[in-house]
Amino acid sequence: MSRTYADDKDFATWLQVDKAPEGAARLLRDASLEVDEMLLTAIYRVDHDGAPTEPRVIEALRDATCAQAEFRDEHGDEVEAMGSGESVRLGPLGFGGAFSSGPKPTQPIPQYSPKAYRILRLAGLIPGTVQDG
Repeated sequence: MSRTYADDKDFATWLQVDKAPEGAARLLRDASLEVDEMLLTAIYRVDHDGAPTEPRVIEALRDATCAQAEFRDEHGDEVEAMGSGESVRLGPLGFGGAFSSGPKPTQPIPQYSPKAYRILRLAGLIPGTVQDG
């Protein structure tokens, strides 16, 4: 079962605006799924419905979701397709991959917001690397 970790009010507060932008519900839904992907192996306390129970985890998931939604709003939904080198073709129009006629970016746009990842890592939800020796 998919859950959304932030709502329109949370997103507006994150963006420091009075009202969330058009399409905020979709951005937050997609961002929540991406936060779930980042937390695939995370361990934290949940209730019987699978919702987090610790305030620090609830806050981190909310903030990371807002950061990811902001990132997707800035970079668009095509981030995944463009970053992976895949092409999209609509009739005579082609985007990305072999169809792109514009300059290639020197670094691909990441799929996940670096800010969202940092929030989750600092909350202890994404472990750092451990070296032996």
